[in-house]
Amino acid sequence: LKLLSARFSHSSIGIWPAFGNMGLVKKDEQKKVEEKKEEVKEVKEEPEIVKRLKETEDKYLKLEKEMEKKIQQLVVEYTAKQQPLLDERKKMLCVEDGAGEKTGTPALTGFWSKALQNHPAFNELVREWDEPVLQYLQDMQHSFVDPEDSDKGFNIKLIFAENPYFTNSALEKEYKTEIENPYCGEQKVLGIKCTQIVWKQGKDVTVEAVAKKVKGGGAKKAKKKKEKEEARPSFFRDFFRDLYPKMELSPDAKEMAQSMQEDEAPYGGEDDDDDEEKDDETLVGQLMQFDFEAGAAIKDDLVPRAIRWYTGEACPDDDDDDDDEEGDEEEDDDDEDDDDDEDSEDDSA
Repeated sequence: LKLLSARFSHSSIGIWPAFGNMGLVKKDEQKKVEEKKEEVKEVKEEPEIVKRLKETEDKYLKLEKEMEKKIQQLVVEYTAKQQPLLDERKKMLCVEDGAGEKTGTPALTGFWSKALQNHPAFNELVREWDEPVLQYLQDMQHSFVDPEDSDKGFNIKLIFAENPYFTNSALEKEYKTEIENPYCGEQKVLGIKCTQIVWKQGKDVTVEAVAKKVKGGGAKKAKKKKEKEEARPSFFRDFFRDLYPKMELSPDAKEMAQSMQEDEAPYGGEDDDDDEEKDDETLVGQLMQFDFEAGAAIKDDLVPRAIRWYTGEACPDDDDDDDDEEGDEEEDDDDEDDDDDEDSEDDSA
């Protein structure tokens, strides 16, 4: 018994202090948590005047939301009234004269192709190999994902005449969106879904045949060169691509996003991340925003005012910028001439 008692007392000396220290540690941690809660509470606590101002603004925003709902009802009503006029435009463009090749708009061949390329959102997106396909474009249409709420997104539809390139009679895109910040109206693109194009044999303009490199074998192998298909930039590739957050980008999509970033850099100053490759998530976000703006251009500009984009009357006027640049150059030349005259007078003196 004495031995057991001694052993128990000896072990207690090593054990109980440890448990005692653990209790102190827990108390310290709990104290820190409580202090942090108090700090957060102090930060979140707003002055009474701020609370009252927010309440007043919320009432204003509620009325604004009611107004937007009524405006949307008017948009739907008048869109329905405008539709017969768009149908009439399509009918006029589709009139055939009986001569020449059949296209999407025989009354004015290449109508939609030219209108598209005149718009800043598409002038670099449409390539020369896309143009023969776009000759068969008959019409463009748009609709809302939810007719009662325009903030949920929109659909666009490109209708094609029968053609030698693909079997689809229409190519559609759906843009799903939501309001991310109600206080500034910032809209977030949730996803973009596109029709899959079914290309006819050998007619896919989004790829090109590239000769494979032949290693050795002499002249005989050189004559039997094999070709492989490689992706190339195209309106039908770059504009008809499903996009959604956190997706894995294909090499051509990633290249497109990076080139867009390089094009924007001069206008926004130096890019701090020039030497760092952007991750896919950032690049996907850039592509989605670009695609959304292009889709909105069809909905808001090309569908309602196609003939003005065809003629170029709706195109942004860059003449003022050109005149300013020419004026600056002339002023520089005049300053140089004045300096030369002064130098000549000094020499003669």
